[in-house]
Amino acid sequence: TIDNERREPPLTPPLRTRLSTFAHRLSSPRVIHAKTNMDCPAHAVFPTSRPPPEGLRCKTVHLIRHAEGTHNAAELEAERRQRFMKREEWRALRETHGVAFYLLESVTGLTYWDPPLTRLGRRQAAKLRRELTRSNVTFDAIFSSPFRRTLQTAMIGCPQIECLHRARPWWRKLGAWLRHEPCRPPPVVTTDLLRERIANYTSDGRRTVTQLAAEFPRVNFGEVSEEDRPFLESKELGKQEQPLVRARARRAVQWLMDRPTQQRTVAVVTHSHFLLALLGLFRLPDEGLLRFANAERRALHLCACQNDAQEGCDPTCTSAAAAAEKPP
Repeated sequence: TIDNERREPPLTPPLRTRLSTFAHRLSSPRVIHAKTNMDCPAHAVFPTSRPPPEGLRCKTVHLIRHAEGTHNAAELEAERRQRFMKREEWRALRETHGVAFYLLESVTGLTYWDPPLTRLGRRQAAKLRRELTRSNVTFDAIFSSPFRRTLQTAMIGCPQIECLHRARPWWRKLGAWLRHEPCRPPPVVTTDLLRERIANYTSDGRRTVTQLAAEFPRVNFGEVSEEDRPFLESKELGKQEQPLVRARARRAVQWLMDRPTQQRTVAVVTHSHFLLALLGLFRLPDEGLLRFANAERRALHLCACQNDAQEGCDPTCTSAAAAAEKPP
């Protein structure tokens, strides 16, 4: 017989207890530290559901992944049609690179070098613009990687700089002229710190600054070299890929915090691998580390730990330990 009185209590807590715990977590302020090699925060991030803590130097950063590029569509189409089955060497490349094998120069040449947005990508960026307009979000500055797909996403997706986009539909230009809407965009600045992980895929390379400036004439390319030197000289491959991209992401965080103080609400338009590396610097919950969809936006308060006593900074840290990790 079974002694009901001696049964062990269930391992799972009652539903009411779990709901109460979950509600407490939501109501409690969440401090998410940046990790350095000594696990001592140089920066911290906070959710935008409440103002950032007083005493910290902060920026509100809207992280945006570019909308769908022609290379994204090509990868999916090649996988759907199983094009890797056409050649034995393609099968081997598919085993090594996954769906991205289709973007190798040995497979498709330079077809997907610095690819633009697809028609679907332009619709995704337009949806982002409507979302920002409804939310009444305005930016003091827009930072982007120096690639066509990120710059096109910014031009179409950010309402304040849509007037700069040369491919803007004529009816939008006419409507703005009839309403006497001035074109007063915030600065748009590019930097290679925000580029995608630098691998051997042709989509990881970009056009020259001269070519990009012709397409995006009012974008600041002052911090970018004329030729794509990182693609030629600074690959982020193999075992060094993750530490190299993380180190670059850390430098990008410092670069953002060093921008002028009046640039308090900013957009960062970048790429999926880089976004995961950047968010991986912080102790985010699992849902915060999910891969970004095309044209997805996530906002957070990014704050600098200026001294150990401030909220969000570990009081056991010394200023030396809080220094940023040096790239390997």
